[in-house]
Amino acid sequence: MADIPPDPLSALAGIKLTHVIAGAAGGIVRSLSRPGGSWPRHMGTAIVGTFVAGYGTPVGAILASRYLASPELPSSSVEGMVGFVLGLIGMSLCEALLRWARAWRDGPPPPFPPATA
Repeated sequence: MADIPPDPLSALAGIKLTHVIAGAAGGIVRSLSRPGGSWPRHMGTAIVGTFVAGYGTPVGAILASRYLASPELPSSSVEGMVGFVLGLIGMSLCEALLRWARAWRDGPPPPFPPATA
């Protein structure tokens, strides 16, 4: 029996095409759920969501499958769900990391979790 040839995108960038599609869908949904903005902003949101999902889904799917362990739930469904959610929140994650990096540049890093008085 012959092996299934690798996905060209997977061989090129180390990511699965299904993760990219799920992330792109999540990024598009996120950009369309925020009215206003230009087409380049919407495209940028979708692209960032795609990259976050493409590279974050393998790790996120492992973590999610630990909590969603069910014999009726195939791993491909978990991967698709995680890819979509990461695509949906990808731009927000990147914006939060940039804010944290700017705060760290201007002074000591903020405590995590925040200290309560």
